[in-house]
Amino acid sequence: MESKLNLPAKKLDARLIREQNLAMVTKALHHEQVATAARLRELTGLSVVTLTKLLDTLMETGIVQQGSIVSPGLGRPAATYRFNSSYKLMLIVTCYKRAGHDYAGYSVHDLFGECLERREELLNNVHTDELRIGIELCLERWNNVAIIGISMPSDTIGGRVASAIRHDPMSKRLAKHLQGRFGVPVFFETDINAATLGCSQRIPERDFISGLVLVPGRAPACGFCYEGNLIRGRDGMAGEVRFFPMYNDVGILPREPLQADELAVRTLRAVMCVLNPSVVVVYTESLKPGLFDRLKKRLGSAAEIAMLPKIEVTDKIRDDIVSGMVTLCLQHLDNLG
Repeated sequence: MESKLNLPAKKLDARLIREQNLAMVTKALHHEQVATAARLRELTGLSVVTLTKLLDTLMETGIVQQGSIVSPGLGRPAATYRFNSSYKLMLIVTCYKRAGHDYAGYSVHDLFGECLERREELLNNVHTDELRIGIELCLERWNNVAIIGISMPSDTIGGRVASAIRHDPMSKRLAKHLQGRFGVPVFFETDINAATLGCSQRIPERDFISGLVLVPGRAPACGFCYEGNLIRGRDGMAGEVRFFPMYNDVGILPREPLQADELAVRTLRAVMCVLNPSVVVVYTESLKPGLFDRLKKRLGSAAEIAMLPKIEVTDKIRDDIVSGMVTLCLQHLDNLG
């Protein structure tokens, strides 16, 4: 009687171990891109018999493909296995402003992050209907999209999207609604969080990075990334620098150049002193050159000077947003199994 009662648990344990091993081999091959069975044994510690069975299963499902035969210097020729980066695809939607206009960017990426298609649309008004049409066009063309990541600045959007995000900063309810419509998992991220994470990918030697949007006429936004991970506050909110006292409850950077420059320097100084990041990336289009020098002149103590970070000023926020969203999409797919 006891063995019969334990049998289902044993079967469940065996199935769980097999799923974990499949995930481990998949992750190892995703990292290596192409590897021999010997190399995969080194990485996973699995036996030859177990590894062979797992690779057969992964090839049947299309996750792994047979590669070419390699001939090591002194050893026998060995077969290689190649991770199929197009087994699943990621659709990234980015909403952003450029030269005072709203745009939506749509890009499809494989599991190595390579962009397979990219297009941009000028928007009259950021609205769920406009995004729905754009997403549906992508899904019609790419039928193996496995996840949709949507990034947008919550301070500049209108209609139902803005209302949903204001009352649900992580946008879980809106994401669930869209997932039901498209049949694909959906998640939202703010533009500055995605951009800060993307920035950390291109300067990984810096452990604490802060991204800061400083565009006259819009609310400032700040994101933090420590050792490649986003730092989030309660309900996902963090870096609400528009509530700093010097914004006087207005919450936006002035359009007047001198006022905008003065407030930008003060904001940089506050972020620097509170967080002490190693790098601050300032995303802007119209602030005057020489922001770093003007900040340095304002520092009045040795302590502030010692905390002076490296400052990068750029207008290419979308490149960092897409890079960060690729990383987040891969993390979501990994969590989904």
